[in-house]
Amino acid sequence: MSEQSETPPRSSEQPLSFLYVNNTDPESGGGGDLRILEEAKKLADRGHRTHMLVSRTDPEYPSQRRVDGVTIQTVKCLPDMMAGFPTVYFYLSRMLFPFISLVPILSLVYRDDFDVLIDNFTPHPSLAAPVARIFSLPAVAVVHEYHDRTALKKYPLFIGVIQLAVQNLLRIGMYDAVVVPRELTKERLRQYGVETPIYVVPNGIDLTPFERIDGVGESTYELVVVSRLERRKGIDLLVEAMSVLAREKPNIRLAIAGTGTERERLERMVEERDLRDQIDFLGFVSERRKVELLNGAEIFVLPSRQEGFGIAVLEAMAANCPVVVNDLPILHELVPEEGGVFADATTSEEFADALSTLLAADPARRRAMGERNQVEANRYSWENVAIEAEREYYKHH
Repeated sequence: MSEQSETPPRSSEQPLSFLYVNNTDPESGGGGDLRILEEAKKLADRGHRTHMLVSRTDPEYPSQRRVDGVTIQTVKCLPDMMAGFPTVYFYLSRMLFPFISLVPILSLVYRDDFDVLIDNFTPHPSLAAPVARIFSLPAVAVVHEYHDRTALKKYPLFIGVIQLAVQNLLRIGMYDAVVVPRELTKERLRQYGVETPIYVVPNGIDLTPFERIDGVGESTYELVVVSRLERRKGIDLLVEAMSVLAREKPNIRLAIAGTGTERERLERMVEERDLRDQIDFLGFVSERRKVELLNGAEIFVLPSRQEGFGIAVLEAMAANCPVVVNDLPILHELVPEEGGVFADATTSEEFADALSTLLAADPARRRAMGERNQVEANRYSWENVAIEAEREYYKHH
């Protein structure tokens, strides 16, 4: 990804009107949801009109609001009485959105003059593409990862089946173009049989918050992971590795920042393995607290079974932190060899050994790794992402 400065839309092109469709409210979702919001913000800064139709996954959000130039319209998928069960409300709203959003999509496309519809696969698409085809509106799919049969193991069975089923929409030409974050994802979709144009536009981050904070010295935690607590993130694999590492380094401390459906199970694992003194669950943390944790850590750890891009890893890199990650091909595209260690997280002894070796290394080596990571992370600003996305969208309006 080339380094470019923020500029207004090219004088030879007219500003466009974008309709983004997403099954999660981007301010309450994960990295894939955040990506389209940040992209939309920067496109709005560059003079384009951006409208988002999303599921009301947080019942506190209004039916419509403006966020930094982006109009976010939410679709209520469940009655208010379900709000008392936030996890059920969140996931069920996402699942129902493709069906309940059909009428709002029809209404928006019929009465407004959009140039491009962008359908975000997080993890599944909406039914916007068939509507766009009826109205001859170009539709672009933003696909964060390729799924094979291992999706049935990485995700709950029902979700894995949905992932594999909806991926076929890409093969039958339902979309005019596909945007993916990595070359590897593009290659696998080509092998899968996707013939429509595929463009690589990486995810990005806001680099400013990750500048090193003055006054942050040694941390309570040598190891930090920031992640949703879901099975595919592999935090259970990290707990197993910590049980091995703690035998060698009983004073080692790991902070787990994040929330999710796996938290209770993970806490039971920590209790059963007598790791209460080594592992702390911090839950949701503010952006500043996250940066403080990353600044103070010796190593950022991510044992994910699967990643579409690796936003959490990129944030750690931006914070000048060396990383130890699961040996996934997609992460080799992100992390420079001089900035991280790749190890098989499914083998607790190997992953623990990678952590132990780097912890025992010369501190100057870890500092050099962090500095190399920070240089690499600087290429992934949201401004650069928006410029690349804009270039591809202009090809299909």
